Amino acid sequence: MKALVVYDTQWGNTEKVAQAIARGLGAKAVRVGEAAAGSLAGIELLVLGSPVRGGRATDAMQRFINGMAAETARRLAVAAFDTRMRGSFPKIFGFAAVRMDKAMAGKGSARKRPPEGFLVAGREGPLAEGELGRAERWGAEMAQG
Repeated sequence: MKALVVYDTQWGNTEKVAQAIARGLGAKAVRVGEAAAGSLAGIELLVLGSPVRGGRATDAMQRFINGMAAETARRLAVAAFDTRMRGSFPKIFGFAAVRMDKAMAGKGSARKRPPEGFLVAGREGPLAEGELGRAERWGAEMAQG
């Protein structure tokens, strides 16, 4: 299965998670500004990642998803992840992965895995202990089916 990880990052934590997922998948990870409709040709699995910004993905990731043609989205299996803090405050606004998953489902994409959150220790990070290993395993599990 040919996969691509498209992510946005603010402080570098989401990029680290995206790279770990890509390693597990045996795929490439690209920042959302480098991804274009043409970069999805031949892709079967699209993994989307963003930090949580007010309960949503970054503006750049939202533009990428909104700009994707439904005919492209319908041929993709999708998994979404975000980087988030623990606690009740983030739960009030929601999570980016859930919203990205719903947006792609609305365009007709099939869900490969339920939305996933990877923890950061504070607003700017660092990632919580063990999260990179968990991300790589998550990618490897998707590669296996």
